[in-house]
Amino acid sequence: MEKADVVIIGSGYGGSIPAYRMAKDGRKVVVLERGKRMETSDFQHSDDPKYVNSVLELLVASNNAALRVGRLVGGASINMDGGCFRLPAHSYTAKDKSGRPYWPESITKEVLAPYYDEAEKVMKIRQMEWNEIPKSGGLFADIFAKAGHKVDRARMNYTDCIHCGYCSVGCRFAKKQSLILNYIPMAEKLGAEFRSECFVDHMKPDGTGFVVHYKKGEEAKEIRGDLVFLAAGGLHSPAVLHRSSNYLDKLPLHVGKHLNFNGESAYIMILPEDYGGLDEYFCYMGMENAGMMCFSPFEDEGFTFHPGGGMEPTMFAAALSGTDDPELPKRTWGLEFKRFVEKVYPHRVFAFSSLGLAEGISEVEKSNNSDTKVSINMTPAYEAYLDRMDLFLDDVAKKSGCKIISAMPRRLHGMTTAHHLSSNRMGSSKDNSVVSPDGYVWNYPNLFCCDASALPYALGVNPALTISANALRVCDYVQKNR
Repeated sequence: MEKADVVIIGSGYGGSIPAYRMAKDGRKVVVLERGKRMETSDFQHSDDPKYVNSVLELLVASNNAALRVGRLVGGASINMDGGCFRLPAHSYTAKDKSGRPYWPESITKEVLAPYYDEAEKVMKIRQMEWNEIPKSGGLFADIFAKAGHKVDRARMNYTDCIHCGYCSVGCRFAKKQSLILNYIPMAEKLGAEFRSECFVDHMKPDGTGFVVHYKKGEEAKEIRGDLVFLAAGGLHSPAVLHRSSNYLDKLPLHVGKHLNFNGESAYIMILPEDYGGLDEYFCYMGMENAGMMCFSPFEDEGFTFHPGGGMEPTMFAAALSGTDDPELPKRTWGLEFKRFVEKVYPHRVFAFSSLGLAEGISEVEKSNNSDTKVSINMTPAYEAYLDRMDLFLDDVAKKSGCKIISAMPRRLHGMTTAHHLSSNRMGSSKDNSVVSPDGYVWNYPNLFCCDASALPYALGVNPALTISANALRVCDYVQKNR
């Protein structure tokens, strides 16, 4: 049987960073990634469904929402829009209904700070300059300022972006610092091996280590690791544990539960006809994250906003199906809809998103086969969270003279997010979590999980940088104790 010191399942932030750190520590590291490998020169400027499906997985949940998941070596870093924020101070203090803090008390702003520093340096994360902000970012800032809310430039991992507008399907110009440009080649230089198109079915305990069973094409394979890092993401990591539960009979009861979409919702803003300076603005151009962020309502309301780009007319179809606004078309086809789109597109519309401190309303369930099964169940508390956001945006619309509509009806909630958190959440006790504060799965001290699934709660900002910092923190623990 093949053996390695460390076997890592998944190559996103929670997998590639441990691969580098463990290889740097002199250990034999093998990374198993279910997706294929593409280099920057392989990426295409294309919205062709076949190409998009090759770089993004769409996993359909119980409410028919299609959840977006990275499916290449490098994980979600290939597809993310570039926003990289540290966990806001307010997020550390979030508590559940019983008053229990979500974040273990041992993980503080001060503890994570040096790990944030390291990740920011490697991935070249910085605050954008004003002359790098696309027109949509300026419009977003102006509109929210009219409503009395401060907006500032985002921190991102872009360098000399040329604003082509294809961020989420792979940056072919290497302007976005995805993992294939930093931690992965750094790990490979130290001897780590990344194996693509390897689907992990399950793992079995073997002494103090684990045997990982996977398929390469149709060929069944296995590899033993003294240590295993589970880093397949918020949807697939709990699915691997579910498939392994016949062999890992001491898994915590919370595996797959509390799946959290980071409170994300998407919106479309329609600017008034007399709004000036729109002739040079095209909603489909520029970075897909328009480089701005509004934290103004975060402490009081628990949500943030950021503008997007790359918007196509087809987005109107879902948005209009969820509104009864008398000024908008009553259907998403026919001459009325066509004339509406011609009137507002491409100069008077742009998309933006919200993130916030909201409860998890979803679960990765056990499946009878190798599929990942996700159920989404709206709760009164989550409805109330969305209602508060709607009231806030109604006020922004009223004060700015714009019209704001949800990009998706509530029955398809989850469709617009790529943030899948907390399904193997970290906590202070095995009674309320899956992963210990030190990063190992409760009852299995040599099985670690430090990807998005391990984050204990919504963050209110893009999770990529916090996943990275937490992975570095867990690696420090492993290097000192294993």
